[in-house]
Amino acid sequence: MRGRAIRPPLRMSLRSIAGTGALRHAAIVCLASLCMPRVAWAEPSCPKGTRSKTHVVARGDTLSGIINEHGMLIADVVRDNPGLNPDSLSEGQKLLLCIPKATRRRAKRCRGGGLVHEHRVRSGDNLHGIALRYGVEEQSLLKDNPDLKEHPDQLREGQTISVCAQAARLKNSKACKYRTPLHYHEVVPGEWLAEIASRYGVRQRDIQRLNAKLRGNPDYLRPGQRLRVCPDIAPRTRERIHHDVRSGETIASIAARYDVSPQQLIRFQQGRLKNPDELSIGQRLVVWQDGGIVEGFADEDDEAGGALPNGIQLPPGRHYEVKSSNLAWGTPATIRLIQAAVSKYERRIRGPVVHIGDISRKGGGRFPPHKSHRTGQDVDVGYVVNGGDYSNSHFVRATKSNLDAKHTWALLNAFLDTDHVRYVFMDYNIQGWLYDYAKKRGVSQRTLDELFQYPRGKRRAYGIIRDDPGHDDHFHVRFQ
Repeated sequence: MRGRAIRPPLRMSLRSIAGTGALRHAAIVCLASLCMPRVAWAEPSCPKGTRSKTHVVARGDTLSGIINEHGMLIADVVRDNPGLNPDSLSEGQKLLLCIPKATRRRAKRCRGGGLVHEHRVRSGDNLHGIALRYGVEEQSLLKDNPDLKEHPDQLREGQTISVCAQAARLKNSKACKYRTPLHYHEVVPGEWLAEIASRYGVRQRDIQRLNAKLRGNPDYLRPGQRLRVCPDIAPRTRERIHHDVRSGETIASIAARYDVSPQQLIRFQQGRLKNPDELSIGQRLVVWQDGGIVEGFADEDDEAGGALPNGIQLPPGRHYEVKSSNLAWGTPATIRLIQAAVSKYERRIRGPVVHIGDISRKGGGRFPPHKSHRTGQDVDVGYVVNGGDYSNSHFVRATKSNLDAKHTWALLNAFLDTDHVRYVFMDYNIQGWLYDYAKKRGVSQRTLDELFQYPRGKRRAYGIIRDDPGHDDHFHVRFQ
């Protein structure tokens, strides 16, 4: 039979704890309140229509992953956690999350394809700073908040202001110029900076800019170290597993099974693999295997609503031919970068005229059969080939026998040197021919690893230069 716990008489409890001074006083207070437990400290309240939750930051957490898990915006978390740096979370840090209830309506759309966001004024806020944070004009804030017009400089802490902002400003990182959420890469054994940059489709210098310790020494890497990255290739989860060698297996076959290179697999072992050519049955190898895409990052650009509101047309030039002038509209930055790249190519090598293809239509938008070319940030560039007719309105298919590797490599580098290229789509075989050409000319292995997807395989999303079907007669440049 289960009995109730016998409680000692109150006087015995007091006698056991009461002494002199402070302890005696504590006993009297306890008696006066009948030893009732203290009331717990209340969490800051959340806006109506949301529920509060305390999230303890775990290793590997990113703010983008946290908000996507709960259907929130980064601006919501920043608003409810004063002083929070959204680009720098620390393990064990506590965040107050005001999670939308299931009945909460989706964010309202506003002019220019933006979303209506409620900004809660914090200490030190002013109208100019709020406008900069969301990338809007101060007049836009005054238009959406008529009450501010009389006293725009008298904001109150806790006051709510409606902002019509682009979605990227609400979910992406300022450190990444609002192009993408910030990601934290955890270094695994044997990685070097060029390989990490290639994994995310960025340059080594991009990672060095975000990580001060690497600026003076790019080799300052150690397993477990976390690096800030603004990825142009969607980051994937990574898991450490073990593989027990079976009969007939080789380093190459095991690497292929886990979609890593043989060199990576060897480096994963941290020097414990004495002879890679002599594996024994049952020998245990460490493998770092990629998983799915990290929450909060898309696999590819979403350009369903792409437009080019303030585009300009690429004018005729001395060193390039335009395939179709009515399809050569781009952003002012894109047009400037194309002209700068062609000019640098001409100064360096004085090669054949460059063949420029499609950029965007006037006003942007859908552009069949292209999947992109909607926002004036893409351009197709013909390969330099021997015997190519550059006066025609078509590209010439590149083959191993007709590719002018010298001039094509120089042209490609002129675009990359603008420091504004997000990625290049290029046929995988042509990548290989240019890779071999560059290697023979003394280009470092680190640079080759950083730039090319080749020789890792078509399926692997690595490098700034990546395979995509239909790019055997031109390469495709996407600018930032």
